[in-house]
Amino acid sequence: MSTSKLAIYRRKRGLSQEQLSALSGVSARTIQRIEKGTVEAHLATLKLLADCLDVDTELLLEKEPIIAPAATAEKAHKLTPLFHASALVGMFFPIFNIIIPGFLWFLKKDESPEYDRQGKQVINFQLTMSFAFVPAIFLLVFYFPVGFPLAILVYFYTMAMCLVNLFRAINHKPVHYPLSYAFLK
Repeated sequence: MSTSKLAIYRRKRGLSQEQLSALSGVSARTIQRIEKGTVEAHLATLKLLADCLDVDTELLLEKEPIIAPAATAEKAHKLTPLFHASALVGMFFPIFNIIIPGFLWFLKKDESPEYDRQGKQVINFQLTMSFAFVPAIFLLVFYFPVGFPLAILVYFYTMAMCLVNLFRAINHKPVHYPLSYAFLK
């Protein structure tokens, strides 16, 4: 028998339906109906539940239920740290921060939804930061007092977010790249 994603993530957090209800403000009956699949949850409801469970709303939106969470979680997290670590190469060799994770994502995206999701997150973040770095370089050349701190800020922010999400992926926690634009959806 398959189990809903909401139920799996709720149990991973060690919460009952009533506890999740109290945290989210969504009624326990609604949570029960969503988990059974008897109702289609509103996006706002899923957002509230996802925030309380510390997961991306997209994870709860995916249609196919997880059948064996322990087996799929282990398989899904086998290579995810590599996506985040490969982006760090680009910190020393420009453009490889997009090419290497992009190539890895292209090869592995069909093997697991988790590979696809995290690969897209890494690529989207790296593209966003690369686009942010271009004006910093121009300012660095034409107006050094503003360009230099901006370039350093973008560089270290990118490195810090890669490292944070690398360790989150290693520890099987949800990854999040703030300030990134979703080029790949």
